[in-house]
Amino acid sequence: MLNNGSVAAADLITADPEPFKWRMGVKPLELNDWLLVDDQRTADLEEIGRLIDSHREETIYCQSSALKGCEELATEVLQHLRQLPGLESIELDKQNMSLIEAVRRVIQEDVCLLEKRSSGWTMTACAVAIPTQWDVASKFGKTLDVIHEPVPRYDTDLSQPMTRFFDRLQPEKPVWRANRTLTDDPSLRLEPHRRHQPLRDDITVDNVADRVWLRVEYQTLRRLPQSGAIVFTIRILRQKIKSVATHPGVLTELLRSLSTLPADVRTYKDSTSRHAGLIKQWAVSTGLVTAEDSTQH
Repeated sequence: MLNNGSVAAADLITADPEPFKWRMGVKPLELNDWLLVDDQRTADLEEIGRLIDSHREETIYCQSSALKGCEELATEVLQHLRQLPGLESIELDKQNMSLIEAVRRVIQEDVCLLEKRSSGWTMTACAVAIPTQWDVASKFGKTLDVIHEPVPRYDTDLSQPMTRFFDRLQPEKPVWRANRTLTDDPSLRLEPHRRHQPLRDDITVDNVADRVWLRVEYQTLRRLPQSGAIVFTIRILRQKIKSVATHPGVLTELLRSLSTLPADVRTYKDSTSRHAGLIKQWAVSTGLVTAEDSTQH
């Protein structure tokens, strides 16, 4: 169970089943936990506002077919936020921007809207200011299969299960999942080129715990009852490895799961895999984990 307002990145690290296979890994979502609001809200929204202003053409997209879904999304967002202390009277700026942008400027999550088309579930609206190493423009207007084309093993592991899941998702049964990345950049927005950049020379075994961050995407999926569109939200949670290490079981599981990735997936998660190797050296050298524990259950 999530505790809205006090969720840390390390809280969302769970054991991966073996052998490796991409799984949706969804869990039931309490609607009170749909949009997370914490003490970083003001700072996050200020930064997100600046990012939208400077990257609007790479951030905000909406097809005409998605307008009904965006209206329903706006209603759901306001209803959710107005239940929280200090946000009882919150409104959207519908006069000076598109509705999907107005929604994005009051929540800490990126948000995408997907509609069922003859070609499959398609992203028809989105406001993505803080992606994790992916190019929004190349995904907008595309189906789930095209969106996930760069992911190795997607065709065999996830294509059909994901489509079936989207088809069957019910408004009263929203879900959440988590995705993780290791990065030396604590920024909210990570550009796509960051995935394959070489490790920085100034990050060493001695300082990696202070210089590398665990970045977790808290993702939710829920179907809107009136329009039938599916809302996909992504909230970014960041935590220094030094802080993650105060949860030894979490650090061990993180290193174990990353050390057992197949070669093609390690290549896809290039920067994460290379950071994991350095973190493992540090964790073993400090006695936080053993070499054996970090490679097997």
